[in-house]
Amino acid sequence: MLFNLEYDHGNVIEGYLIPDGFSDKPQIRISDADGDLMILPCDQLKQAVIDSGRHEDGYVGFRLDTTIIPDLMERTSLMIHDAKSGLLIYRRPQVSNTIPLKIVRLETQLLPMVKFDYYCGRNFQYELSSVERFGHETTLQAFHLNAIQSIYLSGRLLMRNYEEFLDKGFKAIVLLTDPYYELALRIFLLKRMAKTQISFFGDRDKIILAPAAEHFAEVSLENEASLKTALKKAPQSVRNVLVSPVTRQLATTIPEQTVTRADVASAIDLLSRFAIVGFDTDSLYFQQALSELIGISVDDFPLPPRHSTLEDVATRLRSLHIAELMLEEDLIFDHYVRQAMKPTAPGLPETIAS
Repeated sequence: MLFNLEYDHGNVIEGYLIPDGFSDKPQIRISDADGDLMILPCDQLKQAVIDSGRHEDGYVGFRLDTTIIPDLMERTSLMIHDAKSGLLIYRRPQVSNTIPLKIVRLETQLLPMVKFDYYCGRNFQYELSSVERFGHETTLQAFHLNAIQSIYLSGRLLMRNYEEFLDKGFKAIVLLTDPYYELALRIFLLKRMAKTQISFFGDRDKIILAPAAEHFAEVSLENEASLKTALKKAPQSVRNVLVSPVTRQLATTIPEQTVTRADVASAIDLLSRFAIVGFDTDSLYFQQALSELIGISVDDFPLPPRHSTLEDVATRLRSLHIAELMLEEDLIFDHYVRQAMKPTAPGLPETIAS
């Protein structure tokens, strides 16, 4: 899906929304702080879209003016979404002073920091969290919103695909976690997914994670032998969900790509370009660094706590050689990053780069 705002002159707003389907008829949902106002079809012809073969009839543009919304200029909290997917296309600033930065938060955990993203994102003009739900093309378009200078994106991205935007005004941040704790969290969520719907998993996630959810459905998290057997018997489709996910996110460009020890250096090299790198075991540094970067009080960030149940599962996993093999690249990556952060945490990017 491609989308963009062309301009907002107060009494006139124009943009476009090119759907995934060649023959789909795109519609926008217009709302403000008080609720939905209307749903409108995109009825503006974009000949270039036809010429490029992106859409059947080219009616993908939208135009709002005072004939459609009489008090358009006064609608300071106006928002425009794709009516089908709910994707945010454009919104006017929701706070008096939006943060004049472009931030991308790399999510490395399978459980997204929803409250954190909501708290931070509302201070930016445009926000899109768990962006991986919408696929690569839509994510790429969010990075290309050239008419907006206040953007907050987050998601479990394969960051190599978006590295170029670190040279185009985006600042990347990440909160890392212990590899064994993340493995415990993934197994816990997969086991839960086998029995119930998990709302924050998108359609792509559900397809990719389904074999792993079935595999761990009957595994006992309290039983070390049960965990060991499940990991040893995991087929490739299950291993792909568990094997060194952070190194994969920083070193690969396609989901199916495997990682080796040689990819650790590449992952650390990309991490060195991040504006802020923190660990959830030392969240105070992460909060302070982010507070300095975006100007929000350090006491207000709602970071998720670590759970004792998952800590116990992580402890069991640490004793399993098969778990160590699955996490080999992430364990090496984790070691070197922690070592680099020890002398002067604020200088992490420079420390790693050198």
